[in-house]
Amino acid sequence: MSTYRIWYCSCNGTPMELDYEKTLETDGEPYCDCCGATPSSDPRQTLSVEEKEDWDD
Repeated sequence: MSTYRIWYCSCNGTPMELDYEKTLETDGEPYCDCCGATPSSDPRQTLSVEEKEDWDD
């Protein structure tokens, strides 16, 4: 079983899933395309995280 973290940003009023394909640009952290927030730098506190379990592993 694996647990995955899915990050969301609600800077535009509705939660949007952060893009994980662009993590190489930000040293392995997902970031918001709209406001630039990352899990380690979220001054407006718009990020949230959801953990999902994958039982297929």
